[in-house]
Amino acid sequence: DCQGSLNDNNKDKENDEFPFVMSYPLATENESGWGFDLSWKGVHFYLSYEKVPPFHVFNVQLIGNAAECQDYEVHIAVYRPGDEMKGKDVQRFSGEPLSINMEREMKKQSGLIVSHMQLENISAEVDDGPIIFGMTINIKK
Repeated sequence: DCQGSLNDNNKDKENDEFPFVMSYPLATENESGWGFDLSWKGVHFYLSYEKVPPFHVFNVQLIGNAAECQDYEVHIAVYRPGDEMKGKDVQRFSGEPLSINMEREMKKQSGLIVSHMQLENISAEVDDGPIIFGMTINIKK
């Protein structure tokens, strides 16, 4: 169902109100990234975070075909936790979602692409826990 995604750890967190704000763990050296299932007005999307050295790639995929993607607009922003997109180190993307059926190699080249150094600059360790960054996702039709 949501195995391997962050939804496993956030089963009680509803994600059907947008903009959707969350803290996201920075992928460690041995991890390739995470995913997160999103539901917007009954339409399902998948937030993908993948390390593609020396970059980190974030994209939102529509569970649907490429033609349906043209009906939606997604906005992704990553920033230092607690800055709420007001700090100097905010990275943003706006555009159509990708089709879940798109080739994986193409997905690695699409969406918000952030260098490793930039993402480290906006990430922070919170309460002796994992290193995280803030993320806001918005979906519009």
